[in-house]
Amino acid sequence: MSRPHRVGAHRSASTRSWPRWAILLGALAIAVVLTAVGLFVLDRLRPQAPVPTETAPAVVTDPSQIDPALDASITVLDEDGDDHAFAAGVGQALADAGWPVVATGGSTGGDDRTVVWFDAPELEPVARGITQQLGVGEALQSDGRISGTPITVVLGTDAVGTAPSTEPDVDSEVSRAPEP
Repeated sequence: MSRPHRVGAHRSASTRSWPRWAILLGALAIAVVLTAVGLFVLDRLRPQAPVPTETAPAVVTDPSQIDPALDASITVLDEDGDDHAFAAGVGQALADAGWPVVATGGSTGGDDRTVVWFDAPELEPVARGITQQLGVGEALQSDGRISGTPITVVLGTDAVGTAPSTEPDVDSEVSRAPEP
């Protein structure tokens, strides 16, 4: 008796292929990795926004922009202590420009530099604006009120010939120290 010839008998009956769930899991892992790599590359190619730098402090250069609820009245003092005409002239020029100057006078101390003192942080933009208007000096916060107003301009010798000054108007609202 002869045996029938079988085709493919040399193959094993069991299939040794990957289970479907393993193939799907592998495909999902590859998709996740490719997506992550793609997002990383896109992030690197995207134009980066500039890193914000420290902004300059605000400056009020127009006196009409001062918050009406803010007491920003100004006293102008002259450091030479002898003649108050310079303080009166600078105070008048500031008042003519719209700054709320309420008094001028003399001070002793004889400092060479001009300082615009302010006694509250919210007054710093106004003090910086006055410094710009004068063209000289610096704005500094004081430990307490220097004069009867929250902002005090103390003119040093560096302001002579630099700070704007006009002849004081005797009929203006700016009060001045009595002449000696």
